[in-house]
Amino acid sequence: MISRELIEKIKSRVDIVDVVSRYVSLQKVGNNYRALCPFHTETTPSFYVNPSFKSYHCFGCGASGDVINFLKEIEGISFIDALKRLAQEAGIDITPGEKNTFRELYLRFYKELHEMYMKSLNDAAISYLLNRGLSLEDIKKYEFGYSPINAEFPGKVAKKLKIKALKQLGFVGFKDPFAGRVIIPIKDEQGNVIAFGGRILGDGQPKYLNSFETQFFKKSATFFMFDRAKEYIKSSDFAIICEGYFDAIAFHRAELTNSIATLGTAFTKYHAYKLKKLTTNVVLSFDMDDAGIKAALNSIKVMLSMGFNIVVMQYEKQKDPDEILQKFGKEYLVELVKKAIPVEQFIPVVLSKKYDLSNTSAVNLYLKEVELWSNIFSKFPKRYEKFKEIVGQLAGIKNLNFKVKKRSFVQKAKTFPTLEDILIFLYFNLPFAVKKLNVDVNILDEKAKEFFNCVKSFEEENFSISNLSKDLAEYVKEALERTRNLQADDALLKSVEKKLTIRKVEMRIKEIDEFLKTASPTEKKVLLKARMDLVRNLKNMGR
Repeated sequence: MISRELIEKIKSRVDIVDVVSRYVSLQKVGNNYRALCPFHTETTPSFYVNPSFKSYHCFGCGASGDVINFLKEIEGISFIDALKRLAQEAGIDITPGEKNTFRELYLRFYKELHEMYMKSLNDAAISYLLNRGLSLEDIKKYEFGYSPINAEFPGKVAKKLKIKALKQLGFVGFKDPFAGRVIIPIKDEQGNVIAFGGRILGDGQPKYLNSFETQFFKKSATFFMFDRAKEYIKSSDFAIICEGYFDAIAFHRAELTNSIATLGTAFTKYHAYKLKKLTTNVVLSFDMDDAGIKAALNSIKVMLSMGFNIVVMQYEKQKDPDEILQKFGKEYLVELVKKAIPVEQFIPVVLSKKYDLSNTSAVNLYLKEVELWSNIFSKFPKRYEKFKEIVGQLAGIKNLNFKVKKRSFVQKAKTFPTLEDILIFLYFNLPFAVKKLNVDVNILDEKAKEFFNCVKSFEEENFSISNLSKDLAEYVKEALERTRNLQADDALLKSVEKKLTIRKVEMRIKEIDEFLKTASPTEKKVLLKARMDLVRNLKNMGR
């Protein structure tokens, strides 16, 4: 158990502005810093970092917390992993003498299991890999393994390490779900094996199988080969993103070592956070079948919203980079990378292939589909003009123009934040200040009372707005919207403290008024004197 004092010590030594600026472009505004929120798509900056209180808050989506929570959310890692990473930056050892943490056990389990797979690589598996164009040196370099039929390797490693249950390690029972498959190690940023991919030998479904997700392995936030590629991505200032294990390996074999792959998913915002630390330039290399095109389009939407520059590789008769490398060699693959087309050209062309554009009805359907993309590209003037030009050429329309849909806003009457709104704002920005205020929830309105009673049931590092009911979450978001212009400082805290005192006095007066209705003459005399004193206190406080 890590003490609260140690956590506070780590936070005090880490500059939250420095950490956040690795992921977003911060602009100084007064005593704070402002940026486009990394947790939701927006065009007007509503994400603020307060260096004095070492906190962040987005007035758009409600995301907020301290530097530990920021790293946890943006990297998609656990609280303890975020804390350990920041502790390392701060030069603080948080595990003195701790030899058997769950993470260490997890990594040791996967390391030993991987070694067992590599030792079991048989002739059939080697023959399969050689037939795919890999050399014996490649097989060793990329650490392929094999799990024999009916293997129970996970159980054997678990028994050796005295592990009784494997669920948290990504296995259901002691039998091996990868039996009969070539094993491909999936590693974290530091090069530790955290999961496996398995390719079946011969016929059978599924052709590829990934490990179950665990605390340390999330497909939506993991890149295959990222540990090998990250330095090359940074130095070359671009990344090649593909779909599969063998595609990424094909690029590396062709000396394009800045290549990484998603794991059966499209590119997500969590991938974006990880990649944005190194580059915002991407060459997208997805298969050109229906599934690959769909994944590419979804990925492009995410990348554009996160500020990436994207070009897309075009394949003709070949299916994927692995096949291209085998049939045509690395020089041809490198040329295809160089010929990748801008995303504003790719989308009109790839969507046009679904339609017979010699038919007027088909042209109208095509224009209806690309019009959805025109709203996305309208945010990027140069790309938008090129996009319109290419759509017009394909559809046979000169000087094509789209009606770009603009968001309409209804002017609302200005609503000033209530005491409850401010307390909710402080909870997300200065949670320890709220504790210090020792708020009596009974003096708050019902919704605020419900909120503060709810958050008590969660550990601080585990609570988020998603834990609330839909109705209560909406109430909290509205409160945060009304307080978006507040400055979390000492003046605000003093103001809140005074408002809480006034609220308590007013509540006490209401209680006396209720008692007066049924009080005896003697009781009334005492109660009226108490009421006069309370009213005098209110007057002294400016009420």
